[in-house]
Amino acid sequence: DPFTYLDAHVRRRLERVDGVARVDFWGVDEKEVMIELDPMRMEALGVNLADMVQGLQEDNFALSAGHVRESGKHFYVRSLARYQSLNEIQNLRVRTRSGDVRLGDVSDIFYDVPGRSWFQRIDGQIAVSAGIFQESGANIADVCDGVIAELKAIESDPFLDGRLKFNVFFNQGTFIRDSIHNLETTGLWGGFFAALVLLFFLRAVRMTAIITLSIPLCVMITITALYFMNWSLNLLTMMGLMVGVGMVVDNAIVILENIYRMRAKGLPPREASIAGAGEVGLAISMATLTTVVVFLPLMLMTGNVELTFFLSRIGIPVVIALLGSLFVALIFIPQAAYRFGGSQVKPDPKLIVWLRNLYERILSWTLTHRRDAFLIAVMLMATIAIPMTHMKRGDSNANMMNDFRIRFQMPRDFSLEETSDVIAQVEAFIDERRGDYGIRTMRVWYRVGFGNIHVFLETANDAWWYATYRNIRQGLGIPVDRRLDRKAVIEDLQKSVPKFVGVTVGVESQGGGGNDPSVSLNIYGDDVDVLAELIQETERRLRLIPAVVSVKSDLERATDEVHVSIDRERAQKMGLSAQAVGRSIGFALQGVQLPYYQVDNREVRVRLSLDRMNQQTMQHLKGLTFPSASGKQVHLMEFASLQVSQGRGTVRREDGKSRLRVEAFTTKDDLKRLFEEIDQAMDGFELPRGYSWDKGERYDRLREENDTMSFAVIMAVTFVFLLMGVLFESFVLPFSVLLSIPFAFLGVYWTLYATGTPMAGLAMVGVIVLIGVVVNNAIVLVDMVNRLRVAGLDRTEAILEAGRNRFRPILMTTFTTVFGLLPMGLGSSTVLGQPYAPMGRTMIGGLLTSTFLTLLLVPLFYIFLDDFRMALKRMYAGVIAQRTNMAVAEAGQDD
Repeated sequence: DPFTYLDAHVRRRLERVDGVARVDFWGVDEKEVMIELDPMRMEALGVNLADMVQGLQEDNFALSAGHVRESGKHFYVRSLARYQSLNEIQNLRVRTRSGDVRLGDVSDIFYDVPGRSWFQRIDGQIAVSAGIFQESGANIADVCDGVIAELKAIESDPFLDGRLKFNVFFNQGTFIRDSIHNLETTGLWGGFFAALVLLFFLRAVRMTAIITLSIPLCVMITITALYFMNWSLNLLTMMGLMVGVGMVVDNAIVILENIYRMRAKGLPPREASIAGAGEVGLAISMATLTTVVVFLPLMLMTGNVELTFFLSRIGIPVVIALLGSLFVALIFIPQAAYRFGGSQVKPDPKLIVWLRNLYERILSWTLTHRRDAFLIAVMLMATIAIPMTHMKRGDSNANMMNDFRIRFQMPRDFSLEETSDVIAQVEAFIDERRGDYGIRTMRVWYRVGFGNIHVFLETANDAWWYATYRNIRQGLGIPVDRRLDRKAVIEDLQKSVPKFVGVTVGVESQGGGGNDPSVSLNIYGDDVDVLAELIQETERRLRLIPAVVSVKSDLERATDEVHVSIDRERAQKMGLSAQAVGRSIGFALQGVQLPYYQVDNREVRVRLSLDRMNQQTMQHLKGLTFPSASGKQVHLMEFASLQVSQGRGTVRREDGKSRLRVEAFTTKDDLKRLFEEIDQAMDGFELPRGYSWDKGERYDRLREENDTMSFAVIMAVTFVFLLMGVLFESFVLPFSVLLSIPFAFLGVYWTLYATGTPMAGLAMVGVIVLIGVVVNNAIVLVDMVNRLRVAGLDRTEAILEAGRNRFRPILMTTFTTVFGLLPMGLGSSTVLGQPYAPMGRTMIGGLLTSTFLTLLLVPLFYIFLDDFRMALKRMYAGVIAQRTNMAVAEAGQDD
């Protein structure tokens, strides 16, 4: 018995592994006790099928449950109703009109494996699949490691003598460990690049070390906080840490650069540390809080629970890291600069000096040609319409596995042998291309009329630098190797897979992970027959879309049905009821479940049915007999007619309407354009009155994510504006800072458009984070302008001086963050199936654009808004003066 063999030597050993909840087998048939009734013996002994089944059920299930009390205690009573031997089953009494007979007199009883209805192969060999599931709260990676170790131990067990071989084609622990390793590597490379940027600007090893050491210090603070919050260091929290690696040095850079600017003016080291930290302390505090408050709407949103959980696990580590960086910058950096900073202040590199002089000339021109500068800014902003119109748009639907499926729907009259032959030909065709496709494992299963080939591709876990090299080579038309990626494999198979007459072959682009199909269309109505016609037309229209690789519908799940129409008048004359006839047919064809059979310390299913071969013939259905009122056996065809027709598959009801669904699979990652093509394909599709269609769950999820992220953007901007009002003590001037955000979006959209990256998933998270980051430079700049104006400088002179002094720290904070995110933006690794490169590209593009435009446009808008503020003051002063004069005049008239 294969099941008993696997149960004893595999399941029981795997279930002993710590953290394993259960083990499920697929493709192996368990032994059953089969009671096959003989219609001829039943007729000879006068056994009525319905009466026999009812009697067996009453005898064995009468004491199924109950309660008793004894001495104040409450007991639950149930009948175990288990059979202990086959003789016990054979001796069961069956009631007839002439007396009781033994069940063994009218049936044959076997304890054996039932006939197989479907078959499975893995890499060309007959196989059995097993799914191992973890306990709730168990560490997935540790459970997977324990399972793998136990599988190796089972293979090497001398008792099994090499009769079992295991092929692990999906290991979630591997995905998790690879993702964590990629995050760690990316974070280390990012920190290294940030240190190189600091060394280039500062030209001093000790100063660079002072700032760089703030990175591990902030990471330690964050991990300590997560520990006391009872959070684990998982993929999402590590993602937050990686995002914060390039940002935690910003505060330290601003403070250290300001300290050395004070020292360059001649202040002693101690006074320079105090004055330098005190001058920008409030500004960097507000800049840090702007990034912190951006995450509040992300973590408090309740519309999408999954998205809220996802963002909170990323946001909390970033918030803690930034608050820790503020603490380090205000407390430790001034002390470190005083103790270890050295006595000499080195001059800036020649490149920085040249860039600063160029910037001062451009800024001076901007301030003296405000109208021209404003028109240039408007024209630049107008170009955002190009990427917004043509940029790809996706959602957060992730696929952890690098796989796909090929689905076969056979003609109705196909036998099992013909089905097997078709599957084998396609399997051999794909196996010939194993090297080109990079196939790791191929799993095949089929039954009569249906087949499925599940192909697992090799997962590339390349380092970010090698992924960059590979992408550059592919962009130049010089690929590193001939292996195709998943999308190219699916497209090639769609064109070249063998075709068979009457066989529907579809390549499903999304296989594992339980994901939805690429898109689905739902059609609603009252009449299922009308819906079936509409579904066929919908399938035809969807197949016309070039990006759609395959289409299937609920109708494909349908099987042929035999409709038994009973002539009630004739049946009534024979003393038969439609209910009794229907129940007997059900017993005859489907069988009935009896109590379990106890064997080898486990329970085995017991099923009573007619002879298995007879169940598969239409002739036997026609020949079923029923006892009439006169005691004579009458055949089914004497009072009923049979008609074969196609079934309707899976028909669901939603809001009182029947619903059929069409699923379209595609390799296209631009969902926005795909849904537009669907609208074009369905244009002119007239539905009868009372019928409607929609674009399915994924379209609704896409709209929901758009609405959620739009709300998050609005709330983030609102919180930043309120903080700016507290810092600048003005209602107008904060807008000069907020206007840097739209220009950050300009860089985001052009970067994603130029790199062909869809706006989806982590890219949208990067946009939200960017809102809190891009305003930091503007805050520091505007704050210094206000301080210089308070010190007595003219507005233009204050802007030029602030730009000159803040030019280097702004470049330093920007490029440390950009280079810290560079491994993320150039790599090809994923987190829970989602690539995190879009997040890095989003922040890199937004930061670079906003930085260069902030240095010029924030001063420009500052002047515009300051003039507007002064005009409001003059207007308000004029109104007050006018009212005062009127009051004085009225008082003089009274006197």
